[in-house]
Amino acid sequence: MAEDKDFDALLDEFISQQLADAEDKLAELDEVDTGEYVASQEDDEAEDEENDEEYVPLSAYAEEDEGDGYQLAEDERRLYNSYKEFIEAVENLAAEKGIEVPAMYFTAEDLQPRFSPYRADNLKSDILQCWDVMIAAEPQFIAKLPPNPDDEQILNFAEKISAPNLQLSLISYVETLIETDACENAYNLRKVKYQKHQIEKELYEEQQRFVHKKQLYAKAIKEKCFPVDADLLVSNFFKAAGKDPENAAKLLERNPAIFAPIQIDKIPDKFFGLIKAKPSDGKVVNRKLGKFLASLKV
Repeated sequence: MAEDKDFDALLDEFISQQLADAEDKLAELDEVDTGEYVASQEDDEAEDEENDEEYVPLSAYAEEDEGDGYQLAEDERRLYNSYKEFIEAVENLAAEKGIEVPAMYFTAEDLQPRFSPYRADNLKSDILQCWDVMIAAEPQFIAKLPPNPDDEQILNFAEKISAPNLQLSLISYVETLIETDACENAYNLRKVKYQKHQIEKELYEEQQRFVHKKQLYAKAIKEKCFPVDADLLVSNFFKAAGKDPENAAKLLERNPAIFAPIQIDKIPDKFFGLIKAKPSDGKVVNRKLGKFLASLKV
């Protein structure tokens, strides 16, 4: 559970960053010429549909007279509105029967920046308390509900009873459950997207480390001026190491020329250029290169 909540905090941070990025994009659009914006609007909309962008600026959902839920994203706003209708219906039912309604603790803040099942305890608690009120107010009707009724059974039952406040309470309860499920499904989708994003990020970073390591190897070989194609040698070695790292490492130390041939024509001539390099000189270079690579730490 602790790991899930830690992950949830990371997911919230990721969502908040996406929201901020979207707000920055809107600010940039506000600065461009109106004519240019209209001309590019269709392209922008097509790109948004292609990317299936889910994270939108909070301002896009701002409405007047929306109470403390005005900053919620669309899914969360529907849930919060359903919850408020449910609470209001139960309060009316309680007032009709002279029953005291306990304090409710679920707020719009529990849904920011987006819904999370690990921050829904207040919602669950409030729903249970409302059911206590409904049972106390209309025990004769509630007793007629089938055991563990599903949404359809509750709605069918609500249509047949002659208690308007209980009827509305049951209908808004089902709507709250439906919107909760929608928010939870959206949460799971965001979670999958976040995990995919993290995996892609880790793969990219690993690839960058791999490329950097190859560059360091090649650079070290070039700095020692060994007559060999350093980039080819390193590339072929890492390919072999990917399949059999132990044997590849042994070959690199004993016979690095197997990964890239020693370039005899680039071995300096001896005695002021009077004696040209021979294949035997290539063998000497090969051994020196192997010793160098064996001691190389990058």
